[in-house]
Amino acid sequence: MDGPKKTDTGESIVKTLLILPLLLLQLLLPAFAAAESAAQPGSIISVMHEKGYLPHVLRQQTATLFENFGVPDADYAVDRYWIRFHSTDFDGSEAVVRAQLYVPRFDQPTERPLLVFGAGTTGIAERCAPILEVPERNRWGWYVANMLAYAGKGYIVIFPEYLGFGDPDTPQRYFSKVAEGRVMLDAIRAGYNFFQHGYHNRASAVRPSQTVFAAGYSQGGHAAHAAADLRPDYAPEVPLSGLIGFGQTNCVATLMREMAYYAPYIIYTYAEMYGYDEIDPADYLQPKWLATLQQDMFRFCVEEFQHYYPRDGKDLYTEAFHRALTDGEQRLAVEFPAMAARLEENMAGLSGHGIPTLVLHGEDDIIVSTAAQTRFVQQLCGRDSAVQFVIMPGARHSDTRPAGFKYSLEWMELLTRGEAPPDDCPLE
Repeated sequence: MDGPKKTDTGESIVKTLLILPLLLLQLLLPAFAAAESAAQPGSIISVMHEKGYLPHVLRQQTATLFENFGVPDADYAVDRYWIRFHSTDFDGSEAVVRAQLYVPRFDQPTERPLLVFGAGTTGIAERCAPILEVPERNRWGWYVANMLAYAGKGYIVIFPEYLGFGDPDTPQRYFSKVAEGRVMLDAIRAGYNFFQHGYHNRASAVRPSQTVFAAGYSQGGHAAHAAADLRPDYAPEVPLSGLIGFGQTNCVATLMREMAYYAPYIIYTYAEMYGYDEIDPADYLQPKWLATLQQDMFRFCVEEFQHYYPRDGKDLYTEAFHRALTDGEQRLAVEFPAMAARLEENMAGLSGHGIPTLVLHGEDDIIVSTAAQTRFVQQLCGRDSAVQFVIMPGARHSDTRPAGFKYSLEWMELLTRGEAPPDDCPLE
């Protein structure tokens, strides 16, 4: 006959202690989700310190990008972080953005400017995300080297991705003024929050000052000016001291007109954002490009689609759209009013923001012509911005960042000291 069953009290207590946290987590998960969904744009979700760089290593890391223009010396060691922060999509829905943050190490308490930098076109699929660049394989811009160069000179640099990256089923919000501007402004907010909440390496005594620059290459110049346009309504508390564009593309219609192979990205993105009933790709692209349009958008990054799609619009667009696009804005507005309206609303930089601007343009740039860049500068001058316009001899589109690096440093330091920005307005 069995005796009384023994109870292992210690074992029961251990099991209870193991189970209770799981039960508690199940109870609290909805609260955590609610708290995250209610988080303010720019609030930080996660931080990971990836690595630190000593000055001599920084010089090695930046050598390839600057090889033809003089490799800059690094004055400070730098820590690199991966962060995720909250933002707002073009339609007002909540979004999460990934970014890299570069923090120079200072021994003594120091305030230094914050620089937010927008990438050029890399593609619209997750596999083309600039934060995932392996430059030895795809060379989209050597962005890590580019950001390290600025951080090595004492700038706190944040390099955010555009909305859509990070989600394999959502295309990048390509040339969306609202989406780009919000990302840039929320990245600035995240930069301040990073230090306010103590995420930084305590070995560095640097903190962000109230001097903030928004810069970008190609599409990133559009994003920088979008931030300036949106700031009064979306982030009026965010300081913004100056804008820098390296081969910037502010007019989407001009890009479609002069360099057609970017247009499928724009047309597809706008159809996805605004609806196919409003923007139907069949109205704009020849039939031979339509059958695999969606697949092509997700399988090609920039170095691939530039060889796949034609550069000349007559080989890409329908005859009617090509004629309207090249004949001028008035005809485009009459014959393709939906597209004309979206192109107009996504023009960046002409709100009259009045923020000092440095425009760095390559004399041999074939992506953005000198004539187009000059027109934009003239428009900017007419809206009360002090503009320094530098045309760099022999520089191609991809050269504008390394060729313009020294100009950008000199210009930012000038404004950081509180001196008047150089002004080439009005252009003769």
